[in-house]
Amino acid sequence: MTRQYTLTYNPSVINFRPESVLEEIFQNINTILGTYKFSVPLFRGFGLEAEFVDKPMSILHPLFVREVVETVEKYEPRVIVEEVKMTAEIDGIAYPIIIFSLKNGVNV
Repeated sequence: MTRQYTLTYNPSVINFRPESVLEEIFQNINTILGTYKFSVPLFRGFGLEAEFVDKPMSILHPLFVREVVETVEKYEPRVIVEEVKMTAEIDGIAYPIIIFSLKNGVNV
């Protein structure tokens, strides 16, 4: 059985010196989730579409899931995204929860 890992997006968690491959993968996914396309000079395609901002959850969720799976697996090729969930906070902010496994051959 493949081990699954869970990451809840947190924009305030940044570690520029990860101590393990797994910690590096978590950092990379967190960075992908916090970056909008066209916001990185010379790497305009990196990140998620900004079209999800201010959309109702019923519209946002299916579009966002597809975008997250495709983007995370493209820019962090060591993972397989198994599931994407959304937290619905009272203040209207939704944070993604990514459940992923590592591809064969990735040693943590």
